[in-house]
Amino acid sequence: MAQPLKKKEVASFSVADFKKNLLGESNSKVADKELEWIIMPKAFQDALKLPGIPQGMGVFSVRGWSDTGKSTLKNVAIAAAMRQGILPVIFETEGNFSFQFAKDCGMPIEPVYGVNQETGEEGIIDWKGDYFLFTNKGICDFCGDMDYSLGKAVSKRRRVPVIEDIAFIMKTFLDKQDNGEIPMPILFCWDSVGSISSFRSYTSRVGNAQFDAGAIATAFKDIFPRISSSRQVGSPYTNTFFVVNKIWQDVMNSMGGAISIENSGGKTLFYATRLGIHCGGTAKAATKKLKATLKGQEYQYGTITKVSVYKNQLPVPFNITYSGTMCCVHNGIISEDELDNYKKTQIPIIFEKMKQLFGESALRNAKAEDIVFSEEDDTD
Repeated sequence: MAQPLKKKEVASFSVADFKKNLLGESNSKVADKELEWIIMPKAFQDALKLPGIPQGMGVFSVRGWSDTGKSTLKNVAIAAAMRQGILPVIFETEGNFSFQFAKDCGMPIEPVYGVNQETGEEGIIDWKGDYFLFTNKGICDFCGDMDYSLGKAVSKRRRVPVIEDIAFIMKTFLDKQDNGEIPMPILFCWDSVGSISSFRSYTSRVGNAQFDAGAIATAFKDIFPRISSSRQVGSPYTNTFFVVNKIWQDVMNSMGGAISIENSGGKTLFYATRLGIHCGGTAKAATKKLKATLKGQEYQYGTITKVSVYKNQLPVPFNITYSGTMCCVHNGIISEDELDNYKKTQIPIIFEKMKQLFGESALRNAKAEDIVFSEEDDTD
């Protein structure tokens, strides 16, 4: 039976030294670092009164209807992260990642030219840069042999990505960061939640929202703490998890009751979100189309969209909920007060795009300075 320490022994006992010996130097440092940010452009800062995207704060979520600026925000965030020496690991499960658009938004990548082995045509065959992009095919190439009901790899390979694959790859990268193979912070970016189903839905051949919500809850339960703990002083790198969320409307009753917006994929990611941004309106996109008109031909060169904070669990003084607008254009986001200057500088580019789109004959004798700009409410 252990004997109680004598007063002299208690006085000489150092909890700090014991903690360091028991847990190690780094594990004994549990205080949080000063909040770090992926610094976003002026338009984001003006609208939301925040410096950018908080690092190491659970999940950062962007949601909204189609064509409300979600992909533009994603590209701008990836470009900003790369400029800050952060490694983007991108999951594009909607299949609409545009490298040219990402480059225009500032992502430091360059095209690699060669011959397409399937078509034999010359052109761009890859994009060079310090990033990882997992398309649906790439996800299956990496872990399509995983059977998550058995918890191991099997000989039969899937050609359809599942929710659990995203978590598997994220854990792989975090493990490699822990063992020193990736000596830099990571931005995980998933576009978008709700675009792929769970392994159970896949094997049952019946899509089931409850299966999918359960898969997110199970697959990511070990990831959220690893993201959050990267903020601690003992962690050399601060990681970030950025998700683009599909949404749906929940009508409270059939007699004209209130409408609420729900995130696809269940509540798990919502609960893990520390900062959530909503793009556009509640019942519909509620955007404004930025149009250029020349000789009767109309070209939409951008969109004005609302942005608002729908959830904020950041520490003081950043636990604020502002809303505003931003303009989504070909090279990222700008504030409305930057729009006039943008139009002046982009007239030659818009003119060339209109000629490519409508043909030289439709715009014969037209001049760039004759372009008329206008704004139109989106009524779709």
